[in-house]
Amino acid sequence: MSQFNPTLSILGIPDANIHVSNVRDEYRGTDARRRKYHTIFATLSYTLKRCPLCDFEALRPNGHKLTHIHVKGATEIPTILDLNKQRWWCTNCHHSTIAKTPLVQFNRSIAREIQDSVLKLSMKNLPLKTIAAIIGISASSVQRILNTNVKYCPAKKLPEHLCFDEFRSTGNMMSFICIDGDSHSLVSLLGDRLNKTIKDFFISHYSLKERNAVKTITMDMNAAYQLFIHEVFPQSQIIIDRFHIVQLLGRALDQTRIATLKQIEDHHLRTYKVLKTQWRLFHKAEPDAIHTRYFFGLNEYMTEQNALDIALNEYPSLKFVYETYLTFHSALMNQDTRKLWHLLDTYRNTGTPLDIAMETLRKNRAGVLAATASPRSNGRIEGVNRLIKSLKRSCFGFRNQGNFFDRIYQITA
Repeated sequence: MSQFNPTLSILGIPDANIHVSNVRDEYRGTDARRRKYHTIFATLSYTLKRCPLCDFEALRPNGHKLTHIHVKGATEIPTILDLNKQRWWCTNCHHSTIAKTPLVQFNRSIAREIQDSVLKLSMKNLPLKTIAAIIGISASSVQRILNTNVKYCPAKKLPEHLCFDEFRSTGNMMSFICIDGDSHSLVSLLGDRLNKTIKDFFISHYSLKERNAVKTITMDMNAAYQLFIHEVFPQSQIIIDRFHIVQLLGRALDQTRIATLKQIEDHHLRTYKVLKTQWRLFHKAEPDAIHTRYFFGLNEYMTEQNALDIALNEYPSLKFVYETYLTFHSALMNQDTRKLWHLLDTYRNTGTPLDIAMETLRKNRAGVLAATASPRSNGRIEGVNRLIKSLKRSCFGFRNQGNFFDRIYQITA
């Protein structure tokens, strides 16, 4: 055994046929690419008698071929294995054969362990150049490894419960995303969110029998999706995500509060201070009416309910919007479908931003009422969108949508 073989053990090179002759540090490359490498000089040789092509015992030694293989080093300095591979010549079929090693794939110069490290680092939302600097290879090599090992493909089987949403991909393009409502695995990624694109995808990839098996589709109040859902998924039920319902009503409440705030000219009034600084209290489902605490901005001790009453008692329109918001929120969280139906039917316009919100909910009545009876939500797909935003931000954006989708598939599949 060579005295350098322990070096191979430390580096995790799993081939006893590799015999090391020397190890030294040297500089390679030119100009900006010139850098220091740990260089291992070795030979790959073993006994081979039969030709792998014609299976005749007609092989003759035919020198060596020098290859440069990037291997995983023990330090931050990149390591290169200068490997002389044994060659044979077949006197029967007149073809040459070269020695092989499990360290690296045929006709490749990057070790398998390096490729595994690239895939692991890419799961941590690192940019290509950062991964390349850590591993000691070029950014284009990192991209080739990702293209070879990670390739986005839509789900082969259509699940019973789907979640629809969109996200901003390359440039200003809005792309469509769909995940499984049960397993939360990725179902499809589309380059845009046009109705025609989404319809053509599901119709071309899945049979009518598979699409009929879809029971529910959870989504936001995107009216465009509702135009084709029952055409593509005839037996499905639309469920509007509860978060988007509360967000719609909360936005109407905030608009009413701000409009009321602008009517107050004296900024020293207690009403103005409550509306300006204690806006979070208006979104609290159950404000505390028992315990007193100090309110900064108002500079007083009181309960949360007393602080709200200062503004609500003076402005009846704001109080009506606030009470409607709380009632709707309570019915939605307590799954009170009858109460929710009654609120939608009995509401009358008041000239506030709540009118538009209630009209939107009426247009989506079936999906809103389904949200009270179903525990399903778009929480998981919003989490996936958060991962996508984090990936895009850490990589400083993507120019190639295909590469972006491959990275998304890698972190979500």
